[in-house]
Amino acid sequence: MSNTIRFLHHPTSQPCRAVQQFLLECEIPFEEEIVDLITGVNEQQDFKDAYNPTGQVPILVDGDFVVWESPAIAFYLDEKFDAPSNWFGATAQQRATIQQYCHWHASFLRRGAGAFFYTRFAECIWGKQDYSKEIAKGRYTLDDSLTYLDTWLSKSKYLCGDEISFPDLLAYHELVSHVAGEIIGDAEWQMYPRIKQWFDTISERPHSNPVSATIMQIGAMRVAGQPIPMTRKTSLAKGTEVTPGVFS
Repeated sequence: MSNTIRFLHHPTSQPCRAVQQFLLECEIPFEEEIVDLITGVNEQQDFKDAYNPTGQVPILVDGDFVVWESPAIAFYLDEKFDAPSNWFGATAQQRATIQQYCHWHASFLRRGAGAFFYTRFAECIWGKQDYSKEIAKGRYTLDDSLTYLDTWLSKSKYLCGDEISFPDLLAYHELVSHVAGEIIGDAEWQMYPRIKQWFDTISERPHSNPVSATIMQIGAMRVAGQPIPMTRKTSLAKGTEVTPGVFS
């Protein structure tokens, strides 16, 4: 295998940002390759055949080994580069707790991304239509997820204990997108001061703001009503009632 890790990603993607920050936090050397989600390069069959049949990013390429899904990528990097034990646990119980969060995240907080996507980006792909059902479903899932985060943070400084772990990066970058799109604002922070304190703590880490810079800029553009020209035609439609392709 090559000694050079290739990291295929896009800076607007929440899971991509979590992995990117993990790479930087652990000082793992990698080659960065931006996948143009705006034009839908990832929708092409040759891309899917080469890297990921779902067309999703992030993707990690290590020689002839390819792995996708952000927790799987981070777990592989943790094992290969012997990252500090706080990221994926030093004991069986810690590792189980971290894996437990990663499984929960995929079905809950990650699916809440529908609130952000359908509020700010759907019309850039399919034009002005009624996305209210999709927004409501995403919003419900997001709000439900925040109650779980608040419960866990009532017991420890971070989501899985008293040290930062990969689940914190997963959750943090989901909320960054909601902040960028003004889905989460003062009202939510007032309801969940523990989450706000945790969010601010992670924001103070040296890599957090640089990794988040692009989505904050694009989020501000969309909040201001500026269009983002997209030629992609599909969406994963996470956390919504929509059938993929229904708006095409």
